[in-house]
Amino acid sequence: MTAELTVLAPGLLGPVPLLPEQAPHTPALDLLLRRGQPRHAPDARSPHTNLTACLLARFGAAASAPYARAADDPSWDRSGVLLHADPVHLRPDRDQLRLFDARHLGISRDEATAFAHAVNAHLAADGVRLVAPAASRWYLELSERAQLDTRPLETVIGRHIDGFLPTGADAGHWAALMTEVQMLLFQSPVNHAREARGRPAVNALWLSGGGEWRALAPPPGLAKVCADQPLARGLAMASGLEMAGLNAAGRDGCRAEPGLLLVEAEMADGLLDADEMSWRSAVVGVEARAAQALRTLRAGELDGLTLDLCDGRQWYLSRRRLRRFWQRPRALAERLDQPSAR
Repeated sequence: MTAELTVLAPGLLGPVPLLPEQAPHTPALDLLLRRGQPRHAPDARSPHTNLTACLLARFGAAASAPYARAADDPSWDRSGVLLHADPVHLRPDRDQLRLFDARHLGISRDEATAFAHAVNAHLAADGVRLVAPAASRWYLELSERAQLDTRPLETVIGRHIDGFLPTGADAGHWAALMTEVQMLLFQSPVNHAREARGRPAVNALWLSGGGEWRALAPPPGLAKVCADQPLARGLAMASGLEMAGLNAAGRDGCRAEPGLLLVEAEMADGLLDADEMSWRSAVVGVEARAAQALRTLRAGELDGLTLDLCDGRQWYLSRRRLRRFWQRPRALAERLDQPSAR
């Protein structure tokens, strides 16, 4: 078995409107991208990153909701069918609705509890129960599996929801149910109080990732996951893998070592928010961990590094390719996608 390290880095190449002189200094990432062997043809690339799909495929899991809840709610008994029911704000934009997620809605723990109580009182007869183990991440417990094809929340943030709504045999039933929930949220005293304080209303739930929790076999070659992202942590738990928080990087918790999966989710968040400073800060963190991984590769403790942007593009750098000193690295700024690509 080869000793490898993998970095999932959605959003590393933008799109972000930076001038070359504004880009962070990234010699380790420049070298990895230049000397690494591309594993996907450019025309196989998706125009959007999808960390959820990338993680599910890597771990061989069918649904995201049960694994994310396992991370958010360690005392949960892992039973039943779950759906993500993420609180969102839908804003009219001409004749369509644009979606904004909970990261910047500032939902308090008390507000989440109050919303869940009101929704559960309304949906009790439908065999559905809303739980909010994290103030900004909610789940629906179902009495039976819903026949729905859904899209991960990350693929819809900041966009018009037309074309992204659930489909499938049960789509009509769930559309009617969610319309009732929207009316309930519109009338909620909690939302009235939020709007009086100048806060956007929590006026809809975004459904996705439905399924049941199952124990998973560890992916080949993977021994440890370093991540703060709930789904990644839940999948590691289901696979019996060692875990560490990404903020422990630079210490022993996330030391570059064989079998490590690094999940770098913050760059994509910066892009979704059109926050260049947040994106730059996240890239600086990735650069530091990439530099440590390259030192480990040079020392012979790794056979190779994989960089996966979760949009169809990957690069693999082996020790042999690392020695190609004649291949001069290109700066990260020269590789950035243009904003129009999104």
